[in-house]
Amino acid sequence: MPIHLTFNNIRNSDAVSDHVHHAFEELIKITDDKFPFHVTLNKVHEESYHVGINCSYRNKLLASKADHENLYKALSKGIDSMKTQVIRKAEKVRG
Repeated sequence: MPIHLTFNNIRNSDAVSDHVHHAFEELIKITDDKFPFHVTLNKVHEESYHVGINCSYRNKLLASKADHENLYKALSKGIDSMKTQVIRKAEKVRG
């Protein structure tokens, strides 16, 4: 499934897009690439970024968000939060 990217108040950049796809590799493996992710990258202030990630995982909406002055760190925090949610949801389904 694809990763849908939305850039708000940020210029669309191949470097950022490549980083997002690389950062999602492990999460895509965990989900067997069956569930789409929507990632919103938003510059909210001159030195602050907001990252929102949504995923419909097994008919449950999962969402994470993170803020940081560094876009890449905000993205990393958001992905870590989403990964934790997906793993917990997968464990509930199995158990």
